[in-house]
Amino acid sequence: MGATVGYPIVAIRAFIEATRDSGYKGTSSAIAELVDNALEAEASAIEIHIDEADSDQKRIRVTDNGIGMTGSTMQLALQFGGSTRFNSRRGLGRYGMGLPNGSLSQARRVDVYSWQNPNVIFASYLDVDEIAAGNLDSVPEPVRFRPRSPEEYPSSPTGTEVVLSRCDRLDFKTIRAQCRKLHMDLGRIFRKQLYLGKSILINDVPVKPFDPLFVADGVNISGATPFGPPLAYEISVPGGSGSSPVVVRFSLLPLEQWHSFSNEEKNRHGIAKGAGVSIVRAGREIDYGWYFMGTKRKENYDDWWRCEVCFNPELDELFGVTHTKQRANPTEQLNEILTPDLERIARELNNHVRKVYTGIRSEQVRQSGARIAETHDVLMEPLRTRRNDHKPRKSLAAGYAIDSQALEDKSFYLPSFLHGKLFVILNEEHSFFQRFYGPLSRADAVQTRHVLEHIQLLLLAAGRAECAMKTSDEKNVVRRLRESWSNALTAFLD
Repeated sequence: MGATVGYPIVAIRAFIEATRDSGYKGTSSAIAELVDNALEAEASAIEIHIDEADSDQKRIRVTDNGIGMTGSTMQLALQFGGSTRFNSRRGLGRYGMGLPNGSLSQARRVDVYSWQNPNVIFASYLDVDEIAAGNLDSVPEPVRFRPRSPEEYPSSPTGTEVVLSRCDRLDFKTIRAQCRKLHMDLGRIFRKQLYLGKSILINDVPVKPFDPLFVADGVNISGATPFGPPLAYEISVPGGSGSSPVVVRFSLLPLEQWHSFSNEEKNRHGIAKGAGVSIVRAGREIDYGWYFMGTKRKENYDDWWRCEVCFNPELDELFGVTHTKQRANPTEQLNEILTPDLERIARELNNHVRKVYTGIRSEQVRQSGARIAETHDVLMEPLRTRRNDHKPRKSLAAGYAIDSQALEDKSFYLPSFLHGKLFVILNEEHSFFQRFYGPLSRADAVQTRHVLEHIQLLLLAAGRAECAMKTSDEKNVVRRLRESWSNALTAFLD
């Protein structure tokens, strides 16, 4: 046989260009890989700086106070698939793809500086253009980096700095917009570490945690309450090496307090269209979506509750974790364990929210006419109330309210004017309420609500006219007219 031509397993030039499209959702996900590495290196403080190296090229520096790297470790870290923790199940990393993959997905060059002594700094790099031109086919051996001034020496005794330059794939053109997005995303992804006291700064501004359950304080508003106790599962680790816990928490957002937020506020706080499940691996969020819900479809009512599923890396195969740690693809086996409980609770929460919302909406509908009446009350002669000396005085402003209850009185409505407010109580025992007004107040159609609103105005106007009567004789005549009118209405309906 003739000599065979060897083909390398990886065509390095094409690979480097192709791997830049490796599936990161965006800049935040790529930078999160570098934060992962810092946390794995026991860093307690991480600083991210974004600036412009020149007029059209942005640069990102990620600096940590972790344990630092030796020269050989640095070479391994810059190698695709190279890692001292390959396939480790003890921390955030696993595959050794984060540093080169995350960096080059956003920039054409990455430089790494690391020190275990602030006076001895090693440096190496990867450059997409050098690799594509055939000038670089292996990770350069780290060299001693000598700062040009005392200010360039690191402030921590050990640590690492990763510098992304010639950034050509950032999500935003402006530094301000990119920083704002990073604050929100990193605050959510690393909320557990931030609550434990870890520090992340972006252009010298601290990242605040964002709790998607709205239970804990942070950049988000808080006020949600846990819905039931946490669900705890012990799930067998694939391969028969014992079991590992999965903990599920649900929270219920305060609909009664927050329903009046404007649409802009609901969007800004992450309430509207925010229904879903946060998937947290080793204290780090890797995905957020509609998981373990079975046949339940997502509805607007589901915006008012949240769920969090926490697991350890031993269960990566069951959760279908990708090497970029930004997606989950649960297996059928895991779905069979978790879905029955999670779907059932999700339906309970949906029904609860639906009932609360219906009550709130009914109250809003019931008082819509009252709000209109209050707005237009200034167009009329003020109502008069009685002081303790029984002399009449003008009310400065009239508030309005409509309520309903079962009354022994045969009238359909009873008006009263107390402490500057006009009350109209509707009789739930009256035929008109049972056959028309009650069903109308529970209807959803916009046209129906408009009809109800005008009926309310009709009743409030009648109540106001009755309360405006000055003498006892006038009041008695109007009261008898109201009672007679109510009786005639009952007769007509029956």
